[in-house]
Amino acid sequence: MPTLIGILASVAGMTTELANVRSELEKLIGKQNVSDSFYKVSDYCMNHVARKVFAISKPAPFIVARPQTVDQVADVVKYAHRTSIPIFVRGGGSGYSGGEVPTTSSIALEMTGLDRIIEVDTKGGYVTCEAGITVQELNRRLQSEHGLWWPHDPGSREFATVAGALTGLGGGAYSTKFGYAPDGVTGLKIVTAEGEIVSLGSKVGHHWAQYDLIRTIASGEGTLAIIAETTIKIFPMPQQRLVGIALFGKFEDAVATCYNISAAGLHPESLMLEDVLRFKLESIGPFIDMNSPTVKKLGLESVEAVMIYSYGGSPNVVEELKELTDHVVESNGGRRVDDKQVVEAYWKSKTELPSWSKDLGKLKIHSFVPSIPLIRAPDLNRLYVRLGENPKLERIGARYYVILPYLECTVSPTVMLNEDDPEALKAYEAFTREFTDGVIKMQGSPVSTLGVGLRLVDTIESTSSEAQMRLMRRIKRGLDPTNLLNPGKKLRSS
Repeated sequence: MPTLIGILASVAGMTTELANVRSELEKLIGKQNVSDSFYKVSDYCMNHVARKVFAISKPAPFIVARPQTVDQVADVVKYAHRTSIPIFVRGGGSGYSGGEVPTTSSIALEMTGLDRIIEVDTKGGYVTCEAGITVQELNRRLQSEHGLWWPHDPGSREFATVAGALTGLGGGAYSTKFGYAPDGVTGLKIVTAEGEIVSLGSKVGHHWAQYDLIRTIASGEGTLAIIAETTIKIFPMPQQRLVGIALFGKFEDAVATCYNISAAGLHPESLMLEDVLRFKLESIGPFIDMNSPTVKKLGLESVEAVMIYSYGGSPNVVEELKELTDHVVESNGGRRVDDKQVVEAYWKSKTELPSWSKDLGKLKIHSFVPSIPLIRAPDLNRLYVRLGENPKLERIGARYYVILPYLECTVSPTVMLNEDDPEALKAYEAFTREFTDGVIKMQGSPVSTLGVGLRLVDTIESTSSEAQMRLMRRIKRGLDPTNLLNPGKKLRSS
């Protein structure tokens, strides 16, 4: 049988051949789970954020398969391998880099049908679940039924799947203490590019007989294998959580305070910095009138950076830790925000709302989330301000998630633009290139939590040595010798 790419060469025979592909998939996973129209297939050319950026050139035709079990995933992959049809894996579609967008005629493998919790080990503190359950639903059930939680809380929690969080090396408010999403994973069940089901790991953070394939597969963004199930470390819900906010006139003072907090032996569950623009527009603006006396008392006109920190645990411990942190903040010139309304508004915006607005006439886009040494945060913020002066772009502000004890941070620099203006799209691309160059000069990584996908393939090639590229291509060819999984993503060629 010809490949779908080959099918495109013959328009006359295209419909018939696609019908054959659909018929074969229906036999494997059920008629109700295969379609070229449900949800609108065109939606599979987009993600939830950069919709127009990655939907300018839509490949057609392709078929969406939504398996319901791990065995069905394997059956689809075996069929695709046998017929040389590419597969593009899709979770909730919340990515920023185009990692889930088909680039050629293919099978779009929709993983949200695998949404079950398989086991909760309440004594040991582990959950085993399928790949397609959302982060929000997993935590809702863990908290309501067992008083436990997975401390991963991205702004995309409503539709981001667990496997998507792992393959995007996801971060969030609690990454300061608990790390990135894959850091809590002890086991995976994967489907290889040949359709074989393989279990990796155990209930500890390593396996004596294996390479560290869990981290390797997670960092592959769906190009090395398909994650079907995962076992993750989970924790009791904190009895109490206390949140602190401090205002700094200089970004450098806020960064110095982070270093002092770490040096004092304090390790909050959350430690974030924001420029004052992000704090006003996204963090408290949706809840509090910015012209109200409450906001005016904050004196934000003289503020450059805002620090947010939280502790969770038993009340007596949490209260003492926050008091010690407050002291470090004040000794570095930070002004604590004591207004309960402001603190609660911020925490609601961070832990309950998505990390972008949905009701604006323009599209707000996170270009990507780079990682830098924390000490370079003031330099990066100045670069962000300068690049955001382009009249086609509008800055929404930047947020810095501090990772302890390593004193590095992931950065969410946000701009808004008119998605229907070609010149605005060009300006956005220029912003991404120049921002990336700046990150590399600061000895950071252009991406930390959201992946390379389509958006930064050129960056990978331009910033990696030939030896590094050869090594990555060898790994890709070793695990996916026919380039079946997400071809063209992360690496342009294998």
